Formats: sequence, C-alpha cells, structure tokens
Amino acid sequence: MPREASAGGVVVREQGSELEVAVIRPHGRSLWALPKGHVDPGESPEQTAVREVWEETGLKATLVAPLGEIRYVYQFRGQRIFKRVHFFLFRYQSGVLGDIQHEGHRVEVDETRWVPLARAAAMLGYKGEKAIAARAARMLLRAGATLALSGVRPEGSGD
Repeated sequence: MPREASAGGVVVREQGSELEVAVIRPHGRSLWALPKGHVDPGESPEQTAVREVWEETGLKATLVAPLGEIRYVYQFRGQRIFKRVHFFLFRYQSGVLGDIQHEGHRVEVDETRWVPLARAAAMLGYKGEKAIAARAARMLLRAGATLALSGVRPEGSGD
C-alpha cells in the first residue's frame, strides 16, 4: 500500500485573556480544518508544518512542541493509501490571518478564522484533528498557556 506523509499545526495566540487557534476552510469544503500539507522531498515534518502554516494562513509562527500524529487510510483513483499527518503546536508570531500573497496557494483555502481554543475541537470537521486540538488545549491548560507557548514544559506534562 502506498504511503504519504503530511504535517501541519495548531497555531495559538493570546487575545486578551483568551487563547485562539487559526483554522482554515479548505477550498470547496464546508468543514473547518487545521493547516497542513504534504511533506516535500528533503523536508522534515517540522519544516513542512512551518511552511504549510504560512502558505495556508499567511501567518508566521514559532514551533513550540510536537502534538503527535494521526494515521488513516483513504482511497484515491481506486487505490488505498496509508497517510500519516504530523502535528505541532505553534505560537503566533506575525501576519494577518488569511493574507495569503503567494501564488497558487490562495486556491487551497476558501476562508480562515481565529476561534477560541475551547471551541476548536468541536468546530473542526475531521475526527483526528479534533483529537489533536483537544490535546493542544490540555497541554496548554496543564502547563499554563504562557509557559507552554514559550516552549517550556513543566515536569510531568507528558502529553
């Protein structure tokens, strides 16, 4: 069975006293998702996640920690394909959500939105991404958002 790898991220920012996550609505879809895309030859999953976050949201973000991966099988042109998607927690750095200026990538995303972290898992359309968003929320709550977003993880924050 052919294999594919993708990577993406949960981009978090502090907005007042609330944490928000950047989500996308992929082109032609009615559901919300996390930014992600194919790992290019010679790229690490971390490099792919940074690139895909920028390409699909217009945001520059700092990688904070791995969040794990989701695995599934899908069908394309009659062939079953095994897919692994690596996800990472990111801290928002700069940029305007949805200000996608690079050619060719605007068509991949119809809409972008900041949503409260507490609502992100319920809003996302894919089961695996719901679990990743919930894991990010648990990690941030357990570690304290400021600590976790700085990349410092206290003892015992195993998730």
